[in-house]
Amino acid sequence: MEKRKDNEEANNSLVSFSALRKDVANVLDFMERLKNEEDQKAVDVDLIESLKLKLTFICTYVQLSYSDLEQFEDIMTRKRQEVENLLQPILDDDGKDVGCKYVLTSLAGNMVDCISLYHRSKSDATMMDEQLDFLLLNLYHLSKHRAEKMFPGVTQFEVLQNVCGNIRDFHGLIVNGCIKHDMVENVLSLFQLMAERVGHFLWDDQNDENAQLSKFENLNSSS
Repeated sequence: MEKRKDNEEANNSLVSFSALRKDVANVLDFMERLKNEEDQKAVDVDLIESLKLKLTFICTYVQLSYSDLEQFEDIMTRKRQEVENLLQPILDDDGKDVGCKYVLTSLAGNMVDCISLYHRSKSDATMMDEQLDFLLLNLYHLSKHRAEKMFPGVTQFEVLQNVCGNIRDFHGLIVNGCIKHDMVENVLSLFQLMAERVGHFLWDDQNDENAQLSKFENLNSSS
């Protein structure tokens, strides 16, 4: 009975996350189009980049929430509220069409659902190829953002950016069928483990930047 309940929660989480990914893509596409509309108020490029980063953060840690991240609910709720605050002026604009407001409202609801559902799910099963590919992509962008903030000079975040990018490129060859899945199946779990460790490093970095070096060294430690 308990296993059946866990399976139902896992399935509900996947459905909600799939809906969230679709909403994120639609919202970002809408923001880009809004930026180019002549009859619209100018959209701050920094606002769009901030929105992208926050949505990337949410998508990343929804996927990694089973990893017992500290203060998960508080931090994710704060990030969700920051996204909603950025989008609120658009929702308040009477000139926006119903379809646009529906997408923004759907995004808000799916963020709440995903944070709640994934936080209750403790499954650490091997991710499907598409899930792992998406996680690696988002970790690449989060590492890139941190590397740019720490510029100038090579930082551990640039190393993580390159690692995530290279692993995703190789994983992409598997996804696209260029490398037979069964030939590298034994390393896929290592890709996921690496992604989890990078995710933890970036998560902890929010709260304890003074411990970056020691945490970076711990990425190479055994599980």
